[in-house]
Amino acid sequence: MNTEIIANAKENSLIILDELRKKMHQTFPLECGQYQNICVYACGSLGRLEMTENSDLDLFFISLHDSKIDPMGQNLNKYIFFSKLYEINRAMGFPDPSKGGEYWSIINKMDFLDIGSRKEDFNNSFTARLLFMLESKPLYNERIYNQLLDETVSKYFVDYQEHQEEFYPLFLMNDILRYWYTLTLNYEYRRDDKDSINKRNWKRLKLKYARLITCFSMLACLYHKNVTPDYVTECIKMTPLERMDKLALENEKISGTVKEIKTEYEWYLNLRQSMDNGFDEKEQRKSAFMRAEKFHELVVHRLMGELSQNYPQLRLKTDTF
Repeated sequence: MNTEIIANAKENSLIILDELRKKMHQTFPLECGQYQNICVYACGSLGRLEMTENSDLDLFFISLHDSKIDPMGQNLNKYIFFSKLYEINRAMGFPDPSKGGEYWSIINKMDFLDIGSRKEDFNNSFTARLLFMLESKPLYNERIYNQLLDETVSKYFVDYQEHQEEFYPLFLMNDILRYWYTLTLNYEYRRDDKDSINKRNWKRLKLKYARLITCFSMLACLYHKNVTPDYVTECIKMTPLERMDKLALENEKISGTVKEIKTEYEWYLNLRQSMDNGFDEKEQRKSAFMRAEKFHELVVHRLMGELSQNYPQLRLKTDTF
């Protein structure tokens, strides 16, 4: 296992995170009233601390206030904010935001925490919340980020105080599974997009590696004796690979499986770094997707199967993946 790949990606990502934070706080001083109630966090490869040369910047924006009373909710202020942010994006050499910045929009906290509502499927709050818990790093206004973290975890632990000894975080686990199914359905729906064959191949590999480990590393951590709000908060602050390391330390029986998972994931990271421009040969694609199937088997079946042996009741309640 070549841990240097993961270590280098993490080191580079932390440098980029630090530079981004500095630029954002210089550009949008917190002393300015209109910025005090907005939080920006990174997801995607930067949130997972595994950026490559051609990675883009996946950002989400949460406001503490309803858009009707929030100064940032006014169109002119939003245009100025996103225009300056676009300048930072270009100055740091990131690709332009996907679909012309279509997903750069401000979500208010009320919608962000409205778990299970009909609105969250079309206002992007469901995706924003799940990525916040699965692979995020704060970029701007960490105070609000931490406040959101506490409130979000509390939402999933409404029944915890009265059932601490036998509490299972099924509410949270079901939401993570729902997100995973949404990712797989979205992939199928968008297969007819006018993307190049190469881009479709990378989307498929990303689903089978990065998306999968993001979701199932957290699900695996929830197969635990004492899942408390503090424990979940600790797991949220970790990257998917850090959660894997945590699992191996807590349970020696699965350390071999975790080692295999990390070896396969390092192969994927190396492929991304060395072949961002594509892999066009048929045999190369075939080999890559065969390895992806092996990775799926390792994570979804072997790892989750080994963990569930100690918690048969929990597995019965969640055995849908």
